[in-house]
Amino acid sequence: MSFYARWAAVYDRVSRLPGLRSWRTSAADALAVDAGDTVVEMGCGTGANVPELRERVGPMGRVVGVDLTREMLDRARTHSTRTGSGVHYLQADATRPPVESADAVLATFVVGLFPDPAAAVDAWCDCVGPGGRVALLNFQRSDHALAVPLNLVFEGFVRLSSPGSRLSAGSQADAFERRVAAARRRLIERTVDRRYRTFGGGYLGLVSGRVC
Repeated sequence: MSFYARWAAVYDRVSRLPGLRSWRTSAADALAVDAGDTVVEMGCGTGANVPELRERVGPMGRVVGVDLTREMLDRARTHSTRTGSGVHYLQADATRPPVESADAVLATFVVGLFPDPAAAVDAWCDCVGPGGRVALLNFQRSDHALAVPLNLVFEGFVRLSSPGSRLSAGSQADAFERRVAAARRRLIERTVDRRYRTFGGGYLGLVSGRVC
C-alpha cells in the first residue's frame, strides 16, 4: 500500500490523460445505470471515473469510491468534479466491500492485483444482487501482429504495479493475466446479458454482466 501512497500524485496525472476518456465512458455505459441509482467503484484510486458515473446517476443518485490507500482518496477529494453531493469515498479493502447494497459495481485495473480475484468478484455480485450489473476493465497483452514491442511495455506496467515481487517481468505479467482471467470467468459464471469489448489495439478489455 505504501507504493501506491508514494505514487498517488503520478497516478492522478496519468489518469487524466485525454485519451483515456473514451474508455471511462464505455466502462460507465456498460453498467446501464439509471438516475437515482447507487454505483460503487472498487479500487477507485483518485476518482477519475467518478464524473462519468455521477453524470449517469444524476443528483438523486450516489457514487461510492472504495480504495485501500488514503493518499489516493485524498487526491480524489482535491478535484471539484469528483466531489460533492452524492459522492462518497471509503478507505477500505475492495475485496471485502463495506457496502451492503448497490445497483452496479465498477472495477478498473484492480482485479489483476488481488490474490483471490474470483472471491472479490463474488463479493461484488453479492453486493448488487440479482439484476445489478458488474463491469471489469483491465489491461491485457494484445495478440495483434504488431503488438510485440508494446507487450514489453505492458510487462513493465505490471512490474510497476507489483512492487516487491521477485518474479521476472514476464512471469509477473503471466500471473497478472491469470488473475484477470479468473475474475472474468467468475463474472461469466455469475451473470447473464454479458458483453465484452476491447480498446487500445486490444490492450484493454471490458467485461460486464447482469447478476442472475
